[in-house]
Amino acid sequence: MPPTLASLVHHSALKLTVLAGADRLDTPVRWAHVSELIDPVPYMNGGELLLTTALTLDAENPEKVRPYVRRLARAGVVGLGFGGGVNYDEVPAALVAAAEAESLPLLEVPRRTPFLAITKAVSAAIAAEQYRAVTAGFAAQRELTRQALVGEGPEGLIGALAAQ
Repeated sequence: MPPTLASLVHHSALKLTVLAGADRLDTPVRWAHVSELIDPVPYMNGGELLLTTALTLDAENPEKVRPYVRRLARAGVVGLGFGGGVNYDEVPAALVAAAEAESLPLLEVPRRTPFLAITKAVSAAIAAEQYRAVTAGFAAQRELTRQALVGEGPEGLIGALAAQ
C-alpha cells in the first residue's frame, strides 16, 4: 500500500498536525513536492502532498487564498503542508478556512521539520512498497517454476498460478 497522509501524520519524526480535512487522511500520497508559486498546478500531476511556506501567497487574505486552495484541490493535490515559522508564525485562519471549504487536508509542518524529511519519508514508503511488490513477484515466479519442474503436472501448475 502506498503512503497515506495518515501514515505521514503518524510518523513520529515529522510531528505534523492536522488542521483541516481529517476525514481524508486515508488518501494515498504519490509524491511530496515543494512550491512557493502562486499557481503550482501546471507542475503537478495529482496525488501530491504540496509543501509551502506561502512566501509569495497572501495567506491571510481570504480573497487570495480561496482560489489558490481551490486550484490545488481541482488539480488532484491530496494535501497541503504548511511550514510555519518562516513567512507566518502560525497557519493563517484564512488558509485553514479555505482548506476546510474545499475538503483539502491541511497539515501544519513545525519549523523544526524540514520539508526534505517529509519528501524522504514519502520516497522511502514508496520504495518499500515497490520492494514488496518485486519480492512478491519473485516468490510467485519461484513457486510457479517449482510447480512446473516437480509439481503435479499441468493441474498443479494451474492451481499454483491461480493461487498467485
